[in-house]
Amino acid sequence: MKDKFFLIHMLPILNAHIAIFDENGILIEQLSDSRKEDIMLYSQIVKEAGKDFPYIVVVDTGIVVCAMWNEDESEFIVIGKTAMFSSFENKGSDIRVCSKGTYTSAVILIWNELTGKKIGKYDLWKNNISLDKSVEVYVTESIFEYQENGSTHNPYAQELREHDSIRRGDLKGLKESIDEVYPGELGKLAEDQVRSLKNIAIGVITCASRCAIEGGINAEAAFSMADGYIRYLEEELDDPIKIEHLVREAEYNFTRDVRNLNNNDINNPLIHQVKDYIFAHIHEPLMVRDIAKYIGVSPNYLSEQFSQFEGVTLKQYIIDEKIKSSEYLLKYTDYSLQEISSYCAFSSQSRFSVYFQRKNGITPARYRKKHQNGRK
Repeated sequence: MKDKFFLIHMLPILNAHIAIFDENGILIEQLSDSRKEDIMLYSQIVKEAGKDFPYIVVVDTGIVVCAMWNEDESEFIVIGKTAMFSSFENKGSDIRVCSKGTYTSAVILIWNELTGKKIGKYDLWKNNISLDKSVEVYVTESIFEYQENGSTHNPYAQELREHDSIRRGDLKGLKESIDEVYPGELGKLAEDQVRSLKNIAIGVITCASRCAIEGGINAEAAFSMADGYIRYLEEELDDPIKIEHLVREAEYNFTRDVRNLNNNDINNPLIHQVKDYIFAHIHEPLMVRDIAKYIGVSPNYLSEQFSQFEGVTLKQYIIDEKIKSSEYLLKYTDYSLQEISSYCAFSSQSRFSVYFQRKNGITPARYRKKHQNGRK
C-alpha cells in the first residue's frame, strides 16, 4: 500500500493511531503519533503476529490492538489501542472508543485492501479471541452439580406454552401458563440471588419480545420496549418480588400489544417497513413522499396499500403514533407541552393540542394532570 491515502482516512473512523513496522518489529512510520510505551507494545505484538490473517490482541479489558501484514511492502500495519466500548475509553491515556461493529468493518476493509482477500466478521473474531478450557470445566461441573443434587429445571413444555400465548396475543393462555404448578425450579445464573433473578428476568423479557415480534409487533418497538424494561430492572430494582412482578408485567404488555394488533399486516413486508421507519423517525417531520422514497415505491401506491391493509390512512397513522409518543412523555416526564410538541415534530403546539384532543377527548394539560396525579 504505497499510497497511505486509504489508511489516513481510516484514522477518524477507527479513532485510533496507525503505525507501520517491519517484520522484526522496527518502527518505519507513524500516521499519527503514539506514546513511546505504546510503540514498544506494538513492536512486541508485531513479533508475535502471523502474516496470513489479521492479528487482534486484547491488551486490557475492552482494549484491542490489531496487526496486519502487507505483503507488497513487507511491512505490518498496526492499528493502535482502541476501546471497543465507551466505558473503557480513557482519553487521558489516548485511548478512544470505536464501536466493535465499526472496528470490525474497518479491519475487514483494510485487510481486503492489503490482500484482496475477503473475510467475515465471525471468522475475524473466532480466529483471534478464544476462551480457555476452564469454560468447559465450569459448564461440566454445573451439569454434574444438577445431576448430583437431583435438581430439575422448570419444564420446557410450560415455557413453550408461555411463549405461544405471547405469540398469539392470548392473555388468558398466558395467565394459565404462569399459574401452572410444576416440579423443578428456575436455573441458578449467579451466586448472588438477586443477580441470578435479574439474569433470568433479562432472558424472559428478551424471549417475550421475540415472541411478540413473531406475533406481528413492530421489531424496533419490541426491541426498544425490552431495552426499557431491562434498563429499569438493572437501575431501579433489587427486590426479588418486584423483579418477578416486572417480568410478568413485561410479558403481559407484549401479549396485550399482539392481541391489539391488526393482524392484516403480518404477511405484508411493505407495512412492516413503513412501521419500522415511522417508529425510528417519530421525532422528525414525517411525509408520505419521504417514506415512499426510502422504501422505493410511489407515494400513491404506498398510501393505497397502507389504507387497504390497516384500515386507516398513512397520514392518520403517523399522527396517531406521534400522539401515542406524546402520551408517554406527558405521563412519565416533566417536559413542557411546547417541548413535547417539538419532540414529536408537530408543526405547532396548537396543532398538537388539536390532534391530541381529537384522539383523547381532553387537552394535553388535563391528560398530564390526570395521569400524573394517579401516579403519585
